[in-house]
Amino acid sequence: MLKMFTFTRINTYNVAYTQEQTQSINSYVKQKDITVYHNIEVIIDTPNDEKNILNFLKSCEKNSVLIAYDLNVFGRTIENILEIITILLEHKIKIIIIKQNLELIDDKDALTQMILGIISMTIKLEKKLMSLRTKEALRAKVLKGEKLGKPIGTIQKSKFDLQRDKIEELLHLGLSVRKIAKLLHYNNHIGLNNYINKRNIKKNLTNNF
Repeated sequence: MLKMFTFTRINTYNVAYTQEQTQSINSYVKQKDITVYHNIEVIIDTPNDEKNILNFLKSCEKNSVLIAYDLNVFGRTIENILEIITILLEHKIKIIIIKQNLELIDDKDALTQMILGIISMTIKLEKKLMSLRTKEALRAKVLKGEKLGKPIGTIQKSKFDLQRDKIEELLHLGLSVRKIAKLLHYNNHIGLNNYINKRNIKKNLTNNF
């Protein structure tokens, strides 16, 4: 007999969304008179937590059934959703999606293949549209006479910013850039030298002292 699993994506900052999933799953299980073997819950509060979804795959056994409220519980991009669904199907796990009324049987099923094909096509279309939107937006700026790119003189953040006080102190003591790079464990002194020159650190030190 197939083991039935449920999956709930928990967001501690969106209790209503979690409750919506739980209520829908409980209603579905009761209506279909399903005996749930295990309820899987994964806390995902930030984009970095998305990787935790893959961990729940270990809790599902092959030749089992996974019930979820909505396709978007598997990810916040269509690409991520497709990746998770594909992995589940490859593990011979049937997927039931309540909200979209979908039953994804396996990666050999014709209807399932058609649905996955539509999702894949949507991903390609969205990437193409994103590229077109970007190009058109840039083109519109050019036609308006706006200059593209960062303003001249813009100084970007640097890894050296974290030790700027130490760098200034060592420069004031008369140490060479090469020696400072070695003392602060930087692999290449050229990058440090460029950092010092772009920010006029040597000149500022002379003025200050």
